[in-house]
Amino acid sequence: MENGNAAERVIQDLRGLAAAAGPGARLPSVRELTARHQASPVTVAEALRRLAAQGLIEARPGRGTFVAAAPDERRVPDLSWQTVALGPRPSGEDEMQALLALPRAGAIPLSGGYLDAELQPAAALGAALTRAARQPATWQRGPVEGREDLRAWFAREAGPG
Repeated sequence: MENGNAAERVIQDLRGLAAAAGPGARLPSVRELTARHQASPVTVAEALRRLAAQGLIEARPGRGTFVAAAPDERRVPDLSWQTVALGPRPSGEDEMQALLALPRAGAIPLSGGYLDAELQPAAALGAALTRAARQPATWQRGPVEGREDLRAWFAREAGPG
């Protein structure tokens, strides 16, 4: 319980410092915060992690912790160099992105190759699996060359015609 209170004290302190200092300002080090709040380094690190997850601060390894820029002020990285290094996007990428996109609510996606969970006969499959698992032959290895009846069936299906 003490650690929770200490983490909250550190968080409140850093929120106040961030509001007063503005974006880009350097915040106290873990060592300073540990001494100031008489908290363990783990507790201070947890407080910093929570504030970073909220987008209030950003840690720059080897340099310190800083007040994060407001979301609308954050720079979007320039990735145009990738076009030069990797070449233009392959054709069909937009179609692929459309296939991978989440379907709208109520739609049943048919692009994944799997039935929607609501359409799967889970109870029937479970019962069949239970019956199969009771058969001793289920747990034996099949012949390396394959079963003759299956080989014949595949030969008929794949044959000319």
